[in-house]
Amino acid sequence: MLKYHCRYSILEAELFCTVKNLTTELYPIGNKNGGESMNAVYQTRQKTRKLVVIGMLSGISIFLGLTGLGFINIPPVKATIMHIPVIIGAIIEGPIVGGLIGLVFGLFSMYQAFTAPMPTSFMFWNPIIALVPRILIGVVSYYVYASMIKGSKKNLKATSIISSLILGVLLFVSSEALTNSLTISAIIGVLFFLASMIIMFKFKHKNKEEALSIGTASVLGTLVNTIGVLGLTYVFYLERYASALGISEHAAKLTLAGIGVTNGIPEAFISALISIPVILGVRKILR
Repeated sequence: MLKYHCRYSILEAELFCTVKNLTTELYPIGNKNGGESMNAVYQTRQKTRKLVVIGMLSGISIFLGLTGLGFINIPPVKATIMHIPVIIGAIIEGPIVGGLIGLVFGLFSMYQAFTAPMPTSFMFWNPIIALVPRILIGVVSYYVYASMIKGSKKNLKATSIISSLILGVLLFVSSEALTNSLTISAIIGVLFFLASMIIMFKFKHKNKEEALSIGTASVLGTLVNTIGVLGLTYVFYLERYASALGISEHAAKLTLAGIGVTNGIPEAFISALISIPVILGVRKILR
């Protein structure tokens, strides 16, 4: 008769099991080989699971890109959700898994840039631009989530308030760029911040702290990708980017900044809205 004692570690997203042999029929007390055998089986299963997750989520990301389902029209911009599998994999399985899924995402963007080039596709011919920000999505998302979930509730709320304030300001800037109305943009930014505060302090849910951690990690992971790609484009290819669009370098700077605001903010919100229920659902199944 075997008795299993299991505990679930949120930070590592791993299921650790220790087996206690009550009848010593299989592995007598002190049998080192038995313990080593069980540990080897466990390690093999964990590696297999991680490989399956990498393959599955990488496949989803590529599928979203090939079919066009990875893009959501939010007029006048088109936001992408192709990076969301990277965030989900990182938070559930850790930074290595997240980084590898991000690597596949980056390699696919390079493939698209070579096989179906557009005027500015040359940016993604550079592996530094195509790969590094995508790998960092997984790494940053995991460590932001891990640091928040480990911290006290007070620190978690403080971080969430600061994040909501920053996003409110960014939403104000993006709205002003789209509407050219200072009043409307200010109202949108303030309403978002107030709604975030109401949800944070009034909404009662047993997974509220975890949801806040996932949401913040998703937003920051998304912004790392957006800022990374656009920032590296500015560093390496500003002149060529301006030439490809037929505009001045000053106008190219404004264009890159505008893309960062109008695309980055919607993508950050969408990633949080999708990642939170998906990850909480997976956590519930694993528990």
